Amino acid sequence: MDPVTATPSYEEPAPAIDLVPAGFVPPFSANNKNFPRGDLTRTISLALLATAYASSITCLIVGGVYFNNTAPTNLGWRRLRLSRPLKQSLPLLINIFVTILTEGTGYVHAVALRWSLGTSLVFNSNLRLFSYIRGSWAFGRLMNFLSAGFLVLCYAATGLIFATLPPEKVCSALPLNFICDERETRDLVFFRPGAVLALGIGLLGSSALATWQVVDATVREKIKTWSSSPIETAWAAWSTGLRTRREGRCMLGVHEQQWPSAPTLPRQKQGNAWEAHTEVRQVVAFLWVLVLLTLFWFAGVIAAVQRINRECIVAGDGQNYMDRCDNVYVGGSWTLLPDTNGVTSLAQISLVNDASGTSGTGNLSNNGAIAVVFILMMGFQSVITMGLHCSELLVTLSRDQDTWRRATSANGCKERNALLTVLGSWKSIALLALKPLVHWLFGLAMSFYIGWGIFMRPPQILYLCLSTLILAGFGTWLTFGVPRGPQPAAYGHLQTMIDLIDDWGQRMFWGHKGWTLNGFGHAGTSSQKCEEVRMELYYAGNVSF
Repeated sequence: MDPVTATPSYEEPAPAIDLVPAGFVPPFSANNKNFPRGDLTRTISLALLATAYASSITCLIVGGVYFNNTAPTNLGWRRLRLSRPLKQSLPLLINIFVTILTEGTGYVHAVALRWSLGTSLVFNSNLRLFSYIRGSWAFGRLMNFLSAGFLVLCYAATGLIFATLPPEKVCSALPLNFICDERETRDLVFFRPGAVLALGIGLLGSSALATWQVVDATVREKIKTWSSSPIETAWAAWSTGLRTRREGRCMLGVHEQQWPSAPTLPRQKQGNAWEAHTEVRQVVAFLWVLVLLTLFWFAGVIAAVQRINRECIVAGDGQNYMDRCDNVYVGGSWTLLPDTNGVTSLAQISLVNDASGTSGTGNLSNNGAIAVVFILMMGFQSVITMGLHCSELLVTLSRDQDTWRRATSANGCKERNALLTVLGSWKSIALLALKPLVHWLFGLAMSFYIGWGIFMRPPQILYLCLSTLILAGFGTWLTFGVPRGPQPAAYGHLQTMIDLIDDWGQRMFWGHKGWTLNGFGHAGTSSQKCEEVRMELYYAGNVSF
């Protein structure tokens, strides 16, 4: 009897047919439970956690010293002499550094949470700030809320560390215009110790929570491996009994999880992430909502600027309306960095009194104003930060699928530490680049100016909107991308990975391995290169030798 192709017969068993290629090694390691522990990944993660601790303590010391030793004439802040482009670029560098540190503490949290979930762990990648364990203090909702709060605090503080004066044409209308009378005011930058203190608190809080969570998981012996690979996570879950293998499913992917085990023809196209993971749909929707929010923000601010500008021109007969209407300014510059090539349009929210506290454009002192600004920044940043956090799920699911698909490549799928996994994935690098960029653009779009209040700049809000559009488009593309080829899609779904892998090892290949006793084909993994899958052949159980 020939191998079963398009019309299978279940009446007469077919003889076992051994077409194993020369040099093929039988699955002797099918019971190999010596899964990688990810020791190097653990070392890198703990080193980043230690760096976050050191950075937080440094920020607390520096911020505390400067905060207590700043002269009152400096409005509570230190003065620096920096060029405007340098001042506006420094927050980007700080954002990059903060992103690296928070990624490190976040990974420690993710590993501890992953293995503490136990049998509730379904996918290798999860939304760590939205996944919790009932009855657990370390991994409960409150800890997730605190983790999110500390993360938002880090990015909100970063955007407030440095402050400049508005450009000369706008500065002349400031209630604290004695500052504008100084020479070289264009290069005057204020250093905010309070924001540095807030950054230190955010980093320290994130580090402390991650430490508590990893210690809790370690003491209870929950962590099986520190590896970020879906294959090694599935290997550890299978080896430790968290999951068991279901036979006869060598051609059934994550999209067929509810199907019964049965002979199946290979398919040339697999399903996408949208169909594989329900949370993906919510993430994509949220990313597009974020785009709409920034678009409405841009439209609202620029409409207000244009409307007030027209009213002020009429009231002032077209003459120097800033003297009469000092809450908007229409500039002709649309450069990325505000006021570096001409004056950028702006709208301001008045908050600050003058030095005596008796007059000015607002009703608050500078210290009160910075508190209000910080609360507003936290509110805006929370939406942006959660959007960037949620987009991690789309990237890691796609990366997990790429890891599994490497089993059909010439080099196969082999063990890699988490750092190389991230650096070897252009998708992960793209997201890592977008995170500090989006936060930095927000800092340009909404900032606090000495003696005045909050400035919102329409050009920079538009650039922020474009960055969120890129993020949403990138996430949508990842979500609806369709893997091609007969290899069943998994997207890091642990049960699917365990069903598809029948030969665990440090390097694995996937493909056609032979026939079963009933004449069905068998596809699986091996330590050596496999044959290509036969598209006309039904695949079912394990190969017989």
